[in-house]
Amino acid sequence: MRKGPKIVVIGAGSASFGLTNLGAIMRTEELHGAQLYLCDLNQEGLGQITRLAERLNREWDAGMKIGQDTDCRKLLPGADFVIISVAIDREACWEKDHEIALKYGIIHYAENGGPGGFFHAARNIALLMPVFRSIEELCPNALVLNFTNPMTRICTAAARYTKLKIVGICHQIDFGYMMAGRILGRTLGLSINHDYCFRWNHDPEEHRIADAAHERLDILAAGTNHFTWFLSIKDKQTGEELLPLFKKLFLEQKEFEPYTRSIIETFDQCPTSGDAHFLEYMPFTSNRARGGWERYDIQMYPLKGQDLMRDQMWQDIADMADGKKGIDGLKHVKTERAEIIMASVWTDSHHYDYAVNLPNTQGLITNMDRDAVVEVPAVMGIHGIQGVAVGELPKIPAVFCNRQKEIVDVAVKAMVEGDRKLALQALCLDPMIDDIEVAKHLLEDSLTAFADYLPQFQ
Repeated sequence: MRKGPKIVVIGAGSASFGLTNLGAIMRTEELHGAQLYLCDLNQEGLGQITRLAERLNREWDAGMKIGQDTDCRKLLPGADFVIISVAIDREACWEKDHEIALKYGIIHYAENGGPGGFFHAARNIALLMPVFRSIEELCPNALVLNFTNPMTRICTAAARYTKLKIVGICHQIDFGYMMAGRILGRTLGLSINHDYCFRWNHDPEEHRIADAAHERLDILAAGTNHFTWFLSIKDKQTGEELLPLFKKLFLEQKEFEPYTRSIIETFDQCPTSGDAHFLEYMPFTSNRARGGWERYDIQMYPLKGQDLMRDQMWQDIADMADGKKGIDGLKHVKTERAEIIMASVWTDSHHYDYAVNLPNTQGLITNMDRDAVVEVPAVMGIHGIQGVAVGELPKIPAVFCNRQKEIVDVAVKAMVEGDRKLALQALCLDPMIDDIEVAKHLLEDSLTAFADYLPQFQ
């Protein structure tokens, strides 16, 4: 069997990598014969997922060399691909971010934008900058595939402070496909639940609708991560442009993604990411006293249930590794597409991907700065990942995305350099914060609460 690429996974035991992505890498024939090295700080978990990888390798005849270590520097030399999927105490810190903001009257999702998004990014950047520099030193030609949020801020830090070739991978565009399928489903004759409304309950109907939409529609979207906008929705069968009809029909819906509906009604533009993520970058729901979350029926991420889900994931990993549970299901699970991207680059297959995060150095979006990290379609091959130029964003999306880009610039510089004054400025620039004194309190409370995670500010 021919020699395959060397793949290093940093954060191999994380929920976002976990079972599905391991199975996807192992089942992809173009990656058979690879060297697969797994890294995680959790020694017990790392041992379990390594044993599972060895079972998959053996039973699926993948011909891979499997290795593991808690120190990524021992694994990185000569790597062709490095997957980043890390977080420390993710849900506990996320919940604390949410609570601190509530203390000052701010209600928000607290993952990618707002004050919680700032400190989530700061914690992960503190963790990742040494990793990025190790990659730069030990395998400078590797393609780095980042899963870690906040995506735009993590990728911006890597792009500004290293010479890494980094691409951010996110599945949120699938939510845009789900919305398109849900709204246009009757018109297109799709066999779906036409009354579906999103809830954080792992209802498989969300993915069924998205899959049906993928089969029937071509969507072009662009912007920044979790903040992209529909530019085109075309019927694959007829070539008809359906975006005007999509927006018209969306306005007739009262219960489905009501915040997104209000954005279409107000600006005649539609974001792809759905209510929960889109509101992270806007000021219209963050004032708790005004009841925006109740008015728009915003669904908060179920933080309390994630520990149980992670425990179940680890039990499944242990059972599969020990042969107590079958592994065939891993051949069919939907993934974040990392295996497709690596296989395409390795085999020069010129795969088209509908949404990746890249520096805008080639002017992929012409009315955003060249040093912005943008989310656009791309084509993958032996020369790496080439973003697809989409031209200009419409006026309103461009205004919103460029505002976020300016906030990201200040925030990332503050996070990497540990500059408290810049951190305060970044918080004051955030659309959710309308009081300098509140920004000061948020900064001090969060730097105290997360002191162990933010050495750059100490």
